[in-house]
Amino acid sequence: MAIKPLITASHIRPILIGLICSMPVSPIQAATLYKWIDDEGNIRYSDRMPITDVKKQHQTLNDQGIVIDTKAAAKTEEELDAEAAAKKAEELRLAEEKRLKTIQDKKDRVLLLTFSSEQEMSSVHGNRIDVIDSVINLIKKSLTTTEERLIGLEDKADLHYRSKDKEIPGGLAQNIEHFTRKVLNRKEQLRLKEEEKQKINKQFELDLARYRLLKTQKSN
Repeated sequence: MAIKPLITASHIRPILIGLICSMPVSPIQAATLYKWIDDEGNIRYSDRMPITDVKKQHQTLNDQGIVIDTKAAAKTEEELDAEAAAKKAEELRLAEEKRLKTIQDKKDRVLLLTFSSEQEMSSVHGNRIDVIDSVINLIKKSLTTTEERLIGLEDKADLHYRSKDKEIPGGLAQNIEHFTRKVLNRKEQLRLKEEEKQKINKQFELDLARYRLLKTQKSN
């Protein structure tokens, strides 16, 4: 909405003089004049703020027409709610930061108490990987054996039944189904162990980097 000044700056001094002369109040009170914009966009001047406008942004002027104070408009319910929400979000963020720092501090203490050197960390990591690799090798051997058994059963079914358009006997069909599931199970076990190995290696890299940083900070 466009602002329509009803009173120009050149009119302020006569108005002030008139107000001062006509009001039987103290010198301090006489020096107070308020300036604000009403609902229609008009600039208003008065020695008193109307109740309907008191929450609007307004300025206080002295008897020279100089602004000596500016009061911001009262915040709306929406603005107050937004501020409260923002404050709550910040409190939650700080609380989460504190929680994560507490967890990290605990991990750091355990790391420093558990290992006396990088070499010791590497040795422990190597042992864990050796164990995982042993399990992976066993699963691979079992998978190979199971796949060979399944291939033999499938070849038998092809040679004696499928090629002759005959129905595969129940026992043979059940064995094929059994070893098919077994192969799938072995492959899933292998996948999980390979994934576990990757996680162990990744965690070792993170722990080693953190250990070096903590040692550097401790020595400085």
